[in-house]
Amino acid sequence: MANTTTDSHLGRVVAGYRIQERIGRGGMGVVYRAEHLNLRRRAAIKIIAPDLAEASGFRERFNREARIAAALQHPNIVTVYDAGEQDGLLYLAMQYVEGSDLAAVLRSEGRLRPYRAIDVCRQIAAALDAAHAQGLIHRDVKPANVMIEGRIAFLTDFGLTKRIEGTRTQLTKAGDVVGTIHYVAPEQIEGGRVDARTDIYSLGCLLYHCLSGELPFARDTDVAVIYAHLSEDPPRLTSVRAELPGGLDAVIAKALEKAPDRRFQSCAALMSAARAVIDAAGPLSDTATPRPVPAFGDHFDVPTTVEAARRPRVLLAGVDANTRAVAKVAVGGRVDVEEAPAGESLIDAVRDGRPDLVILAWNAPGQPAREVVAALRADAVTRDAKVLLLVEHRQTSSVDVSAAGADDRLAAPFSPLQLQVKLRKLLGLDAVAG
Repeated sequence: MANTTTDSHLGRVVAGYRIQERIGRGGMGVVYRAEHLNLRRRAAIKIIAPDLAEASGFRERFNREARIAAALQHPNIVTVYDAGEQDGLLYLAMQYVEGSDLAAVLRSEGRLRPYRAIDVCRQIAAALDAAHAQGLIHRDVKPANVMIEGRIAFLTDFGLTKRIEGTRTQLTKAGDVVGTIHYVAPEQIEGGRVDARTDIYSLGCLLYHCLSGELPFARDTDVAVIYAHLSEDPPRLTSVRAELPGGLDAVIAKALEKAPDRRFQSCAALMSAARAVIDAAGPLSDTATPRPVPAFGDHFDVPTTVEAARRPRVLLAGVDANTRAVAKVAVGGRVDVEEAPAGESLIDAVRDGRPDLVILAWNAPGQPAREVVAALRADAVTRDAKVLLLVEHRQTSSVDVSAAGADDRLAAPFSPLQLQVKLRKLLGLDAVAG
């Protein structure tokens, strides 16, 4: 959120950027929204804190690390445009992300739906692997350094980035570990050699936080947190979210191994393992019964299975009370019927619920139905779900409805028998009661 208090930098032009609004503050300085006067391009510009800028050797290190960050070109890494000094001010100009950081999202929502958590962390994993491929490590992966704009996640703040070769953790003059203690790897704490697997540990902590809504090692003091990273077993996700598949406990345990050699060897491998477990477990919800939990020593890539026979699932989206009643009569007792939560992303609901059929009202409020169908078809997780559009009688021959890409459509008003015919066609003859 913007800070509207008096700030002498507001309205000032720095290196061709007019500073418009203060949008954040970090350990290195204050971040502003700005606009480049010639290019008319929005940017975020960080003004480095004066006490840091005046520290011995800081300017050289700042320029070196700015060049490192500018060399990283990836769709999930915030792009650095420029860096330098003007009128005694050190500045860093970078891509402006219209959104909020993941820390704010977690404060607001508590935790993320499983597939959303996987999607966010998968994008950050891709950014980290790209940096590692160039011999760089981030060393400060945490929610505050992840920006969210729509469905895109960006990794930012490479201020602690270092080259991998021969890198050892440095301490600040106050003796603090470089990085944020809730996500920091044991070798960072001990001042040992750090490499790509250091970021993998931090990504594991981030994934745990996104899925559980809690810090991986929540303790009363910083010393206790550091001790937990060094000496205690990784936390079990299922101890705080019993509905999650137990295989995720093994994934987190491997990501948070004390010895780097025993962790996943790439961020992509970590996220692939987590995704495989969730895919195998099927639909997940806050009201689901607890999933079987394997022995803690089980291999990470053995997904937890659900023994019960799977019933067809139908998700209702944007329908009225009369349609809900008709649908329940039509499906009988052989199909599970759920409603998409009002005000939430339908794509996320389909990703989490994994329905066989989405019954979508063409005139539902919010995102147009045609765009929803297109998004479902474009998503690797949701593309196989069938879609039945509910339209008004006058819309049945509409070009827009025909071009939407749904599997079928049904004109209102309709009877339970008419809906039952459609369900048998889309779900199979035995899916609904005769």
